[in-house]
Amino acid sequence: MSNLGGAHSKELKSSKAANSVFKILQSHTNRLASNSGLCRDLLKELEAGLLPPLPEVINFPSLPQRASALPTAWVRTSLFVNQPQTKAKFLINEVLESYDTIRIEYTGEQLNMFDNDVYLEIIRLAQGRASGEKILFNRHSFLRALGISGGKNNYDALHQSLQKLKGNTIKITNFKTGYDAFSLIDQLSWDEEVGCWRFSIGDIVIEMLSTELSYIDLDIRKSLTTPLSKYLQNYMSAGLPGEREVKVDNLMRLSGTTSQLKDFLGKGRGLTKALDELKAVGFLASYAIHKNKNGDHIVRWNRTAHQNSRRHASGI
Repeated sequence: MSNLGGAHSKELKSSKAANSVFKILQSHTNRLASNSGLCRDLLKELEAGLLPPLPEVINFPSLPQRASALPTAWVRTSLFVNQPQTKAKFLINEVLESYDTIRIEYTGEQLNMFDNDVYLEIIRLAQGRASGEKILFNRHSFLRALGISGGKNNYDALHQSLQKLKGNTIKITNFKTGYDAFSLIDQLSWDEEVGCWRFSIGDIVIEMLSTELSYIDLDIRKSLTTPLSKYLQNYMSAGLPGEREVKVDNLMRLSGTTSQLKDFLGKGRGLTKALDELKAVGFLASYAIHKNKNGDHIVRWNRTAHQNSRRHASGI
């Protein structure tokens, strides 16, 4: 009798266990069916365009060897001016000098050609990187890339320049598409003890650098000794190599030059000194200054192609 009772008890336990397993399997089956339904619903929403697409990751473009770049819309403006650091002003919603196709309003400490040199190296370091990505650099190596030695004074000058590039607000209006507001450097941090700094670039700057660019030859840049030579390198790098011309009055206005016209055109000074330097380093094949029929002073130049560009290699 006891054996029969024991067998019956085992049979009941076995039945309960099987029933429990069945319930667990049924639960998983129901969940899988529910997940499959959810997946089908999500696919339908995606097909219907109800879910927003994943954001496109925009990277800095790759640059030619030993070159940096600026958006072409910037190089013929007074964003970076032909002025010494001691004359820098703090501007508030200042409309910068430019051609009629673009309007730039600037708030922050005025930027000069040393700041431009720093920013060109920032852009070179950022090539291939994504918006907001933290980029690490050593201040000594950074200065060496600019052709400048280390030391406290130069470290301080670099630090101040980076703060200026970070602490500005730029509003660029394109009369066809609207406007964008941004800072040249999005984020900046530094560690004075180890001399390593970090920066990132925002997506608006990267988008501008992904359109029309003016490439700046850095080997030539390091050979230039005057701010005006560097400004002219920027200005003349826009567009294709070959012959171009501009009114001298426009060059003075756009570069932020405050000297008198006679001093700007004086032999061995101002414009002629800068053009001679650009010709001596191989950036220009030739130049000439003359008056047009209206009495305006005109400078005409013939620019050579960057030595690492396809145009130079093919002889075009």
